[in-house]
Parts: sequence; structure tokens; C-alpha cells
Amino acid sequence: MFQRLLVPVDGSESSWRAVTAAARMAEDVAGEVEVVTVVDRVGEVPYAEQMLHDGIAKLDGLTLTPDVKVLASDTVAQAVSRRIDDLNGAMVVMSAHGHGRSAAVFGSVVDDLLRTMFGPLVVIGPQVDLHAIAMGGIYVVPIDGSDVSEMIIPIAQAWAIEFGGRPRLVEWIETSATDPTSEPSAVAGLAATMSRESNHVIEAELLSGDAPGPAIVKAVERLGASMVFMTTHGRTGLRRLRLGSVAADLIRSLNCPVVVYRPPHLV
Repeated sequence: MFQRLLVPVDGSESSWRAVTAAARMAEDVAGEVEVVTVVDRVGEVPYAEQMLHDGIAKLDGLTLTPDVKVLASDTVAQAVSRRIDDLNGAMVVMSAHGHGRSAAVFGSVVDDLLRTMFGPLVVIGPQVDLHAIAMGGIYVVPIDGSDVSEMIIPIAQAWAIEFGGRPRLVEWIETSATDPTSEPSAVAGLAATMSRESNHVIEAELLSGDAPGPAIVKAVERLGASMVFMTTHGRTGLRRLRLGSVAADLIRSLNCPVVVYRPPHLV
């Protein structure tokens, strides 16, 4: 599916966390890791290359030696997108703090990348347990009944088939008083249909609570999920909140990576 993981860093301690995460992922896919940074001027390339080598040397527990690449460009997103094209496709893994309440502010570089590249992006939040990262396991896939939110499902299915994961669709209902088991479950029907079509089991669950973010976090912790997959521009329940704001909450709070995807027609 992908053999190279591309990790943009800016020299900050938090950005280097994504290198460790990518190395763990690469172990599972027998892949390679390339660490990149972006500079404004060609004259800065030697200094930037040394910064990359020094940063990698400080990381503990790496079982592979990442390649390094310095890209000269005005913007990180454009440089990384061009590098992905040069490599004929690569999975981008990067750190983000997940601050803010909308997709526009949960990470400006992450958001810019989602607008310029095609395909998903693996985001490593500040609470991710770098030693527990695994490509298999349970994949929690939040949906909200919209076609846009469901566009992430084929990606989760493909990863599950390739890496032995178990997708679990979850949908939040806007009440803490209602028993989810008493509600008609469209998500269960969707999971059953897609299981038949793909010949790969997809599970489903309704979540309840006062807000979608905390409900999803609790589900991820209860299930011991290895990853969360979601689009960034769906709608969430009766409050009509953008899934981008939920993604920001999850990135800030979860102990596992979040695989985010912006459908091309929304770019």
C-alpha cells in the first residue's frame, strides 16, 4: 500500500515525536522513513541537513535509520506535496497539537497539507503513546450520517485488509439520557452492508453523551483502539458541528494516531 513514510519536522521537540511514530509504523509495513524539513533559501540547506541528522541522533529506540531531505520552498504544504509526487506516493506522518475548535486552527500546516495533497494524513497528537503504535488492532471510524463522513470508510477498510485491522464504525447521538441500544441504528446497517460488499467484517456502535469528542475518546480508550480514521468536513449530529472541530479535540486528547482525510471535492 505504501512503503515510505514522509515526516515533516520543523526542529521543535513535538515535531520529532512523529519520527518515532513513523519508525514504529515502518516496522509493521517493512517500510522506510524519510524526514524532511523546509527552508526558504537554498543557502540554508547545509544547516538544515545537519539539524536533521542531529535530531535523529537524539531519538532513542529507533530500529531503522531514516533518510533525510531538505526542501526549498515558500510553503511547507507545497514542498511536501511535491515530494510525495516525486516518490510516487508516500504516507505523511506529522505532529500536531490539536488546539482550537475547527479544522482551520487544529494545525495550520496539517490543514494546508490536506488541501494540497490527495489521500490521508496520519496525525500524531501530544498524548499519543509512541511505544504502543501498531498498524493492526481496532480502528475507530466516527461517522455522522453524511456522505462526506463515510468517505473515510474505504480507506479504513483497505488498511484493515492490508494490516489486519478491525474497523468499528461509531456514531454519536446528542443525548446522555437515551440508551443507544434503544435507537434505530443506521450505522449498524451501514456496517453490515459494507461488510458484505468487502468480505471483511466491520463492526458498529452508537455512542451517547453531551458532546461527540469526549464520547469518542471514551470509546477509543474502552476498546483499546490503535487508530482513529475520520474525514474533516462532515457534520456532527443535531448541533451541525463540523467534524474538523471534533478532529481537533481528538488529536489533542487521544493516545493513538488519527488518520484524517479531506475528500478532493472539498479542497
